[in-house]
Amino acid sequence: MSRDLEFVTLEAGRELPPGLDEMTFPIYRPLLGLAPVSRHPEQGDVRLVQPVAVVARSGDRLAGLALAELPLAADDAPQASRPSQPSDTDRRPELLSLFVRPAARCAGVATALLAALERELVRRGATAIATVYTAGRPSIPALERVLEKRGWEAPRARTLSVRFPPEAALASDLFSERRMGALAGRLELFPWRDLDAASRDRIRSSHEAAPWITPALAPWRFEAAGFDPLSSIGARYRGEVVGWVLNHVVAPGTVRFTCSFLRKDLSRRGRIVPLYRESLRRLAEGGVERATFVTPVSYPNMVRFILRWIAPIAEFVGETRGSTKRLGSPSPGVRVSPGGLS
Repeated sequence: MSRDLEFVTLEAGRELPPGLDEMTFPIYRPLLGLAPVSRHPEQGDVRLVQPVAVVARSGDRLAGLALAELPLAADDAPQASRPSQPSDTDRRPELLSLFVRPAARCAGVATALLAALERELVRRGATAIATVYTAGRPSIPALERVLEKRGWEAPRARTLSVRFPPEAALASDLFSERRMGALAGRLELFPWRDLDAASRDRIRSSHEAAPWITPALAPWRFEAAGFDPLSSIGARYRGEVVGWVLNHVVAPGTVRFTCSFLRKDLSRRGRIVPLYRESLRRLAEGGVERATFVTPVSYPNMVRFILRWIAPIAEFVGETRGSTKRLGSPSPGVRVSPGGLS
């Protein structure tokens, strides 16, 4: 069937085909405007990416969509979003979603569609491509077969993710009065929204003078998207800010625990747990139905914490996996046409 299809690269400014937004996840639908956007402000990355969309069609009928993002070169981005030394990884595009209509599946369409996307990215100067996805869904084995056929590297685990009701977590033994009493110390907890600009500046300047914050967990990396004011918590010790649990709203009724940190000399024996409890208490009182943790596997202590305490009460437990591919010459036999759909 894939031989009967035409593969078209969509262009900004042209009318998009009806039903296109149904072919990708809601979080990626804003990218279908095909204009440069900042995709990861919540991660402290305000650099722009260029969406790239390739569709498979037969006449006026769409059979599938491959959607990717291509980080723009520093010269193409606004001054404030330019990295000081862009690397090859900074310029590596990412496959975000790959969808084929049910009636067109099991006919090689997904493999041909991915080949067409790779060809388009090569045309735009890309030399490699990556993807990250959540394992456990029924469609994942088919996706991994397509990646294997296209010569991608074997997938590797990247993060552990859990989704759970705040009230269920608060009722677990982790947050029992006995355990909280044992962990009680001299930490003063406060809503992060109450932290003034001068205090934020002191955190940063003290770290710059004598590094004490894990770089990936520095609060200023995540400020661009705005923290959840209800559940983001800070901790002071002897008048100085020493820790935080910073969260973001990712969907109506769902809050993600994005960044949690406690100064190393204070973090032994689970001393950060009271921060989690206070954050979850605020979520539960605010009627938030779900909380999520997404933890890189490079933080084994946090992974063990989640598996021991959160996974047993979670509605969902899964891992994200990643794969990459070096791009060479475009694959033969796949025609990619620029343009829109009339």
